[in-house]
Amino acid sequence: MAAAMDIGAPTDFQRGIRDTIAPGETDNLTDLENLTEEQLLLELTVRYKQNVIYTYVGDILCAINPFKVIPGLYDEGKRKLYTSMSGLSDQAPHIFASADNAFSSMVNNLKGEKPNQVCVISGESGAGKTESAKLFLRHIIHLSNKSGSSAEGTHGLENKIVDLNPLLEAFGNAQTLMNDNSSRFGKFTELRFDYEQRITGAIIREYLLEKSRVISQVDGERNFHIFYLFFAGIDDKAKYCVDDPMEHRLINNNEDAIQSIREPRTRDMWLEVTKCFDVVGFTPDETTSFFHILAGILHLGDVEMGGEGDAAYIVSADEILRKVSEQFKINMGPFQEALIMQTITTRGETVTRHYNQTDAEDARDALAKAIYEKLFSWIFKRVNELLGPKSKTMDYTTISILDIFGFEVFDHNSLEQLLINLANEQLQAFFNSHIFEMELAEYAKEGIDGTQIQFSDNSELLNILLAKPIGLLALADEEARVPQGTDFTMLEKLKMHLKSSTISHPRGDDPVFTIAHYAGSVTYEVDGFLDKNRDTLAVDLVAVMRLSELPIIEELFGGGDDKKDKKGKKGGGIADKKALRKSVKKVAREMDKSNKQTLAAIFKNSLANLIMEMNACTPQFVRCIKPNLDKAPDSFKLDLVTKQLRYTGMLETTRIRKEGYSHRPTFADFVNRYKVIAFALNSTPPASAQSCQAILARSGCKGWQVGKTKVFLRYFHMSELAQTLLPYPTAAARIQTAARCFVARKLLQDRLAAKKKQDELAASFFGKMNRTIATKFQELQVLAEEDLSRPPNFFELKKAATKSIRNKTMKKMQKEANKKGISRAQSVKWFKEVEMAKGAGQAGDGGGDSDGFESWFHGIITRVEAEKLLLTKQPGAFLVRVSESRFGYSLSHYVQDGGRIKHYMIDVLSDGQYQVVGNQKLFSSLNELVAFHQRHRIVATDPVCLIEPCGQVAGHDDLEEIKNA
Repeated sequence: MAAAMDIGAPTDFQRGIRDTIAPGETDNLTDLENLTEEQLLLELTVRYKQNVIYTYVGDILCAINPFKVIPGLYDEGKRKLYTSMSGLSDQAPHIFASADNAFSSMVNNLKGEKPNQVCVISGESGAGKTESAKLFLRHIIHLSNKSGSSAEGTHGLENKIVDLNPLLEAFGNAQTLMNDNSSRFGKFTELRFDYEQRITGAIIREYLLEKSRVISQVDGERNFHIFYLFFAGIDDKAKYCVDDPMEHRLINNNEDAIQSIREPRTRDMWLEVTKCFDVVGFTPDETTSFFHILAGILHLGDVEMGGEGDAAYIVSADEILRKVSEQFKINMGPFQEALIMQTITTRGETVTRHYNQTDAEDARDALAKAIYEKLFSWIFKRVNELLGPKSKTMDYTTISILDIFGFEVFDHNSLEQLLINLANEQLQAFFNSHIFEMELAEYAKEGIDGTQIQFSDNSELLNILLAKPIGLLALADEEARVPQGTDFTMLEKLKMHLKSSTISHPRGDDPVFTIAHYAGSVTYEVDGFLDKNRDTLAVDLVAVMRLSELPIIEELFGGGDDKKDKKGKKGGGIADKKALRKSVKKVAREMDKSNKQTLAAIFKNSLANLIMEMNACTPQFVRCIKPNLDKAPDSFKLDLVTKQLRYTGMLETTRIRKEGYSHRPTFADFVNRYKVIAFALNSTPPASAQSCQAILARSGCKGWQVGKTKVFLRYFHMSELAQTLLPYPTAAARIQTAARCFVARKLLQDRLAAKKKQDELAASFFGKMNRTIATKFQELQVLAEEDLSRPPNFFELKKAATKSIRNKTMKKMQKEANKKGISRAQSVKWFKEVEMAKGAGQAGDGGGDSDGFESWFHGIITRVEAEKLLLTKQPGAFLVRVSESRFGYSLSHYVQDGGRIKHYMIDVLSDGQYQVVGNQKLFSSLNELVAFHQRHRIVATDPVCLIEPCGQVAGHDDLEEIKNA
């Protein structure tokens, strides 16, 4: 099934389009136009990935176990949020919302509605049923407390129910291959309320305990928790004759289970159970009796049988029988005989018959199962005495919670699985009836005639199973009552009388039959079917147990009136053989009068009563889903979820929808999608019933209906409408093709133009970079040439030259510069106080006007500024500028076309002479140096001499700084 699903396939959602809803955003999936199996899975998958574990399908709550704590999901704020809601749509789906809806429906029930409520919680083992039931229950009690004060004697009721849970789980739960804490019984909890909506008490009923687990378990599974907790918690093991758990056949088939007994967690669980004993109010004697009974069951399982022909005998040592007898407080001799012999009374005559080995083993196992089952029921009886209403009034309303096992199919299926699956079939019929009513309510709301819509159900199969006198269970009961009846004769009757497509038999003599359940076909093996159905316990064993000195065992087997048959005083002594014979006869008479029912008949009656009670209630459905088998968070396995959706009947909703009006678009959605069938493309018809009718009439569809807000379509209408629309998408596709081609060509042209512009910008950028690199390379060449022209001891000579400076002002300034370096201000001061006095750069013959400078002379400007000035001139242009970082000058010379500019340093020597760094020739003044090089090249390879002085830029005088300093 899952392989054919296209999860993630296109849906009605279109990103960017108004009025469409993305997957996962719909709280109630029946609001979707088309609720299919694939759509249901897609929505649940998306919501689960968003940590949204609750989803409605109609008024059914789907709860997916997250296997992790979701912060804030059940805090006090959530309780307040889901209190006194006006309807399920007020808030996001939640288990609290279902509880509030049930409570409000009970309180505010309208005339003709059913005030009593029932919440049916179903799902397979590990899906979270128990946790959901506890959350539902807690919120109901919270709402009741909000409504008014607690009824007398009910204070702490919620705590009592929760505190009792470890006790019920210890005796009723076990580790299976699917779940570490699997509930092996069904539980029906009924809360009762008075006219002021105050809780007056609670009644808990149990259904179909899997008692066969007591004597055997599938490989990898365990017995009920209580046996392992017993070994972990009991300190006085000698009192109960137990020591090594591996010595006991009923629990030693699982080594991991035995190892777990030593774990601290197991001890803690035992302490929780013993705490429950105090909550219920068990007396110390009763608690001790529990332990004796558990130990007795373990020892009973260790009794081994042998046999020769029809004569069975006990192989085990007397020590084991003694342990059993001591724990059950029974007489060992009569008990030993009762295990291998049976007393049969016919027409007033009593006959004793030996068991064969198989019968003896069956009798032993039947006793172990019976004791455990009766003890389990007795615990529920005591719990109900604690929780039950204290008043006998019949004027009450109820909210019930059914936490029941899910559909079961194993490698080997027998009567137990048939009864469990029968219960699920009955609940499915109840569920289908509710869904059908929900559909009819939707039709009525929209004014739709639903009388012609028929829905299939599972009534045929239920009739095959439950009919009298020719039904599967009736035939099984008939064979069970016949002494000569066997599993084979029962199977032959099934083949003869049950002719239906829902039940089949393989060719050949295989002792099996197959039933086509709503959740899938299951093959049942008939081997042991009748013995399980008879569920009989030998008269002799019942008689022995009735004479037990343990009051609980005596009560469990109905022996309260037999005390007078015991030796000694009332309630004391041990029964002798005479007392046993009397007890046997009494038990036989009672069994004859009671017309003992079979297991199937008892369960069928209990189930009928349960369904009758549920039919008197308004149901709330919670379907619990386990997303994976590894109990891992954030893991959603489609195959597993699909199977559970089918088992819990969720997919039945999609089937019922398909058989009715499966598609229900709103007027707006329908007109928006199909308006081109009846209206012009550029028109805007109103979202009305008239518009929808016009479209449908034009399309030629038949059998549709138009409601008040929605159009109701059968599943085949969608293909008919699609066929009518076919020309329009074809034309639209051609238009889109042409438009896309145009857009693509325009896009290509724009990209080519952008590329061309980008290429031009890149070429311009790299050209500028090449020029800049060439210029900087030339500068580095000049600096390298200057460095090469200096002698190796240049800096030592310069330091020595400082000492030989004749000008005192210059000498002082040079010393300071050698220590701290030269600043711009110092350069200005040097030129003002030293060089101007010498006439450096001034116009005239060394002693001209102090305010006049040669046109080639400039103040402190940068190399870049000098280059900008020179590049406005012709090659041969030059200028001299005051250096900023040393006491000297720089000569910048535009030597040739292409922007090549050379920069030379001019040093002022200690004796006051001027020299171009790298040249040997000395000059007495700066002006003389310039004049010389106007006739002679500075470097022999230079193309030109200093030809054209480069003056100031108009409006800007870089000499102001040194003139006014």
